[in-house]
Amino acid sequence: MKNEWQHKDEWKLSGKGFIVQVTRHSTMLSDFAFDEGPHRWAVYTYIYPQHPYFAEIVGTDMCQDSTAAMPLHCGASYLVRHVHGGKEASIQVGEDYNHLHDSRYTHYETKEDARSVFMDAEELFNWLQDRAA
Repeated sequence: MKNEWQHKDEWKLSGKGFIVQVTRHSTMLSDFAFDEGPHRWAVYTYIYPQHPYFAEIVGTDMCQDSTAAMPLHCGASYLVRHVHGGKEASIQVGEDYNHLHDSRYTHYETKEDARSVFMDAEELFNWLQDRAA
């Protein structure tokens, strides 16, 4: 049996007390993916304890006022609290571009194709940067 390595592209932009990350990976298409391409895009932020917004995110529910206030495509679809050495090290909040009516994003293969995803990431970066000031 041969192992199948999966490839994932990622881009990061660091701010004061946070990072915004854009990722892209490819997936196998099902026979029922009529208008869907193989590419999956996502935007994540890692917010660290020194960032003022860290304290605004309570628990692990993606659907809360603090995540709803963030400029995310279709809202937060991912929230994980990362713990290292018994202490909370970061909160990762993310969004993906594979919702109803998002099939166009699944055809974007390059960073240039996905410029609207990067514009969303830039908006999130600026939003978090404003709250760090």
